[in-house]
Amino acid sequence: MLEIAVDIGGTFTDIVCLQDQQHLFLAKVPTTPHDLVQGVQQGVTRVLALAGQPAMAVERFIHSTTIATNAILEQKGAITGVLMTAGFEDVLEIGRQKRSQMYDLFLDPETPSFLAPRRQRVGIRERLDAQGNILQPLDEPQVIQAVATLQQLYGVQSVAVCYLFSFINPAHELRTRELIVQNFSGLTVSLSSEIDPVFREYERVCVTAFDAYARPIVAVYMQRLAEALSAMGIRATLQVMQSRGGLTSVQTAMDRPVTMLLSGPASGGDRGALRGRAIASAQSDYARHWWHQL
Repeated sequence: MLEIAVDIGGTFTDIVCLQDQQHLFLAKVPTTPHDLVQGVQQGVTRVLALAGQPAMAVERFIHSTTIATNAILEQKGAITGVLMTAGFEDVLEIGRQKRSQMYDLFLDPETPSFLAPRRQRVGIRERLDAQGNILQPLDEPQVIQAVATLQQLYGVQSVAVCYLFSFINPAHELRTRELIVQNFSGLTVSLSSEIDPVFREYERVCVTAFDAYARPIVAVYMQRLAEALSAMGIRATLQVMQSRGGLTSVQTAMDRPVTMLLSGPASGGDRGALRGRAIASAQSDYARHWWHQL
């Protein structure tokens, strides 16, 4: 039985292989920034040669990656549009009263407005009350027009949807996604009612916008990695490290890529990841705190 874990760093890609819970094999290969999957393939091939085992012997494959984190830190994520309830378009930029220097009149922005500049945030006519009852129906033609404009003028690749009280009643957000999927090909959609269904608009739109910003990059990478491993003859299900240290499936990671933020650092907390133990449980809320404070 072989278990393999892979971590991609800025300079090297590290591969750890555990055989029969007894023998440990390590490989280190240069990271291939132009194609990260290529470096993984090279490293896995090398560690399998060290173990003297075929690819089909791999029964577990774990991967931690900083691809989502890097996209945000380098501000190289998808061009993102944000749909908010009309009148709340600037929540992402206004943030909250908390500032590093309360009385400085010349502070640089301390909210992640780079995720979606003002021109890429649109207020949609719809409204729910605090109990989730519909006060104003969703303006479906406006949704279609708004997304068409975002795509045509700004080349938007991903859309974050964050309506008031959608964490109580997600009907308008779900319908918005249906409209986008039906009318626009190639756009990914993140709904706050699925990504972070909690009250407090600023925090919720932050998490949802981060998810949308990283979603296309994570999806393409995960699909390519899964296909590459399959082509090598590895039949083990690919498991992905989350920011809290736990493991999830590729599909779940693609459904909620925001959970992969800081997954690389989390994986370094405990080599016992190879044995499926929980990693860095104390970090369970760290990632959430981190992106809220951007």
